[in-house]
Amino acid sequence: MFSNFQFDEVRLTDKYFAARRELVKKYMIEFDVHRLMHTFKINARIPSDAEPLGGWEDVECGLRGHFAGHFLSACSKFVFADQDERLKTKAIEIVDIMELCAKPNGYLSAFEEEKLDILESEENRNVWAPYYTLHKIMQGLIDCHIYLRNPKSLTLAVNLANYIHGRFKKLSFWKIDGILRCTKVNPVNEFGGIGDALYTLYDLTEDAAIFDLAHIFDRDYWIGHLEAGKDVLDNLHANTHLPMIIAAIHRYNISGEEKYKTAVLNFYEYLLGRTFANGNSSSKATAFIKGGVSEKSEHWGGYGKLGDALTGGESESCCAHNTERILERLFEWSSSVEYLDHLESLKYNAILNSASNKTGLSQYHQPMASCAVKKFSDPYDSFWCCTASGIEAMSELQKNIWLKSDDSILLNAFISSTVVWRERKVKITQLTEFPDSLTSTLVIEVAEPATFKLMIKEKAVKNVKINSAPIQFKKENGYIVIQQVFHDRDQIEIGIEASLHLVPLQGSDDLAAVMFGRILLAQVGPHKLLKGISDRNINDKFVKLQKDRLEFITEDDQGHHVKFIPLFRVEEEEYSVYLDITGNSLRNGHFSLAKDGSSAYKET
Repeated sequence: MFSNFQFDEVRLTDKYFAARRELVKKYMIEFDVHRLMHTFKINARIPSDAEPLGGWEDVECGLRGHFAGHFLSACSKFVFADQDERLKTKAIEIVDIMELCAKPNGYLSAFEEEKLDILESEENRNVWAPYYTLHKIMQGLIDCHIYLRNPKSLTLAVNLANYIHGRFKKLSFWKIDGILRCTKVNPVNEFGGIGDALYTLYDLTEDAAIFDLAHIFDRDYWIGHLEAGKDVLDNLHANTHLPMIIAAIHRYNISGEEKYKTAVLNFYEYLLGRTFANGNSSSKATAFIKGGVSEKSEHWGGYGKLGDALTGGESESCCAHNTERILERLFEWSSSVEYLDHLESLKYNAILNSASNKTGLSQYHQPMASCAVKKFSDPYDSFWCCTASGIEAMSELQKNIWLKSDDSILLNAFISSTVVWRERKVKITQLTEFPDSLTSTLVIEVAEPATFKLMIKEKAVKNVKINSAPIQFKKENGYIVIQQVFHDRDQIEIGIEASLHLVPLQGSDDLAAVMFGRILLAQVGPHKLLKGISDRNINDKFVKLQKDRLEFITEDDQGHHVKFIPLFRVEEEEYSVYLDITGNSLRNGHFSLAKDGSSAYKET
């Protein structure tokens, strides 16, 4: 069974992932904690003269406080990985302020306790996802305990869990069902990953009451139907239900109840039929409310029916981050190479692509239609859910590159990095410019000769040399396996296999995306018709422009040059991902961004 390395065991050294990670770290170091905690203080009637934040952290916004939870999680992970004292000081200050703001009954939030009363009386009106925000706060406190060993943060998280448990104990079965049934489009009762957070609290405390509370958030309308083999994703809000899958995985890992494993595996198969070429999902609902988010974004439509899903609101970044967490846990159950392929696609094309290469801050949606543009969050006036999950994603970018088991180390992605395998006293440095070049060199450092297996995905490898000598390797279940005694300064040279191919848009005969290996490409500039392009001729028709940079040109049907670059390198340019390759597409080429924030959720 493989697992990830700890955040402090992998260090990024490349020019794409490491750079965006550092941008977010700098943003967090410079962030004023008093502005971050202003609404917590106001809610606790503690004086604050800090300048209020805008967007979803505005003093009147129903989700105020959610960003603080993600900020604390990201802070804790950065500190654990980098031993950064500046962020450690911020994390401790945040927890100290939260302690001051917590009520004696355990309630801790930036919004009034009465919002939960409204939810219990009206179930899905006049509130905006209070348990979603409480989850972010609780998770931040949990992460601060796990990564910084802060005992105060664990106490606050447990007290908040006990407070929530006390509320639910007073409610009837049907009242709870109404509060937590998120089957309407644009659900304002979304409760995020609180179930998974509570299962983590149970892992830490072994408190049976917390385990029982976590189970309340395992909703049978979702898990029960999935277990029975029913595809119920159509019209559901994607990022409401992805965290519920993470919680189901966690429950199975604790209890071994096959119901949850079966539900998760069935879910993944249904998800694949709603997945874009970037590895992510979410777009318009099949039955949408005019003017609401469901019209353009955040939901799932029918299986294999993405033909009308390029709305400008597809591929919510939060969904990418949660899908990555699902996949890494599925890989722990089964070392299937398909999960790793999906992880690698997500990592470049939806995780890295979510972040600006100028600020590190996130997109909300990741549009892939023709003539699209990216929109990134503002440092102090957006605070979308994806701004928040985005900074946390950047704090853990080093995961899923290297994985380990007792006797094996697995390389999943060609990203320059250094990994320390403490159990085996092995250090490996990967030196590569992929995807701009197709070679990677691994340098082994050991104090004394070490025997272990090195595994790499078979279809990603063209050839392998050790100390310049070609070697024969075994092939097992989609991997190449190099097992031998490794010596200090051994060098493993890998020739990377990658070529151009098309990925059709599911449900469309006319639209397809271009990929180079696992890297999704975008055509920059006004959309051009590439009629006649196919997998049979694409490697002949596309010409690589530079030796040291992944960039192609081809000709459109009028003989004009068209340029393609990796989607994650697009910043301000107009671009197109899914291209008309037949000339028969009837879709409207006009692009417009989906709405964000409360304007997208307003009732009609």
